[in-house]
Amino acid sequence: MPRPAILRLLDELGGEDCVATVCVSAETLASADLAHLLPDADTERARASETLSVAISARQPSDTGLALFLTPTRTVAIRPPFPLDLDMTAAGFEPEPLRALLASRPVVGVVLLRLGRYAVAVLRGDELLATKTDTRYVKSRHRAGGSSQRRFMRSRDRLIRELYGKTCEVVRAIFEPRIRELDYVLLGGERNTLNGFAKRCRLMQDLKPKTLSRLLSVDRPNQRALQSISREIWKSRVTFHHH
Repeated sequence: MPRPAILRLLDELGGEDCVATVCVSAETLASADLAHLLPDADTERARASETLSVAISARQPSDTGLALFLTPTRTVAIRPPFPLDLDMTAAGFEPEPLRALLASRPVVGVVLLRLGRYAVAVLRGDELLATKTDTRYVKSRHRAGGSSQRRFMRSRDRLIRELYGKTCEVVRAIFEPRIRELDYVLLGGERNTLNGFAKRCRLMQDLKPKTLSRLLSVDRPNQRALQSISREIWKSRVTFHHH
């Protein structure tokens, strides 16, 4: 859900007589040590526990934490775009930790990559500080067999390695002048291509502690995609549990 929609949702929740708010950091969520964060009232405690259990057991657990808002009729779970750095339980409605995060201006490195094309940028908040995009030819898959197929695959593998090498050079050129400022790194494009690239680029390995797990949705990594990428960067994942 885009940032304006999340802010509207928070305004809406503020008018619903919210009975409890729970914020859980990614570290605490991973530890599953959550009993001390559950609301005191039995009904709210059970609802919060159920929602957090689902988050813990998810195929891709949140590495940005979770904010829960419990109203008389529903539980709203918000996985924010960037990590919540606190654990908190409050009676009633307490949106400020999430509002503060949504109002922040982190410095984010972005790598968008698909076979044949890359786009790299650094942003502060919504502002693009530096960008570089380019294309590199990579052959489509070959249907022939035998030695022709093997030659084709060797050539294609070489072109993919060259794409990875060039993208890594560009990432270094764009990221290194601001490496100390970088708060987070986000990747977008095709997962297998990105995984192969990350294994071959030493800087990406060094930045792994700052790299968030979610992938940005992008069809064509180019300058136009970068111009609108902040919308993807700032998306939150929201789930509703009605009672």
